[in-house]
Amino acid sequence: MAVVVVNEIPQGDQSFYDKVNPRVMPDGQLPEGCQLHIAGPSSGGWRVITVWDSEEQFQQFRNEKLIPVMNEVGGDDFIAPSIQPDPVHRLITA
Repeated sequence: MAVVVVNEIPQGDQSFYDKVNPRVMPDGQLPEGCQLHIAGPSSGGWRVITVWDSEEQFQQFRNEKLIPVMNEVGGDDFIAPSIQPDPVHRLITA
C-alpha cells in the first residue's frame, strides 16, 4: 500500500536540503519506490513530502541512504527520531 511521509524540519532550510538532496537523489532521480517528492519552506523551517510504494521502501531509503548522508553533512539536529508514514487513499497527478 502506498504511504505518504510528511517530514517537518523546524530548523531546516534550503541550504541544508541542497547539500543532502543531490547525494540521495543523484541527477534528480527519485529513489526506487518513491512516486513523488515535494520540498519547500514552511513556517520557520523546511518541509519534505514524499509518496512511497510501501512503508518498507521508505524505511529502507531512510535508514540506508538519507540518515547516513544527513549525518555526514552535519545534520544531527535535523533528523526526526521517527517518522510515521500514513496510508494514501488516492494520488492524482497531471
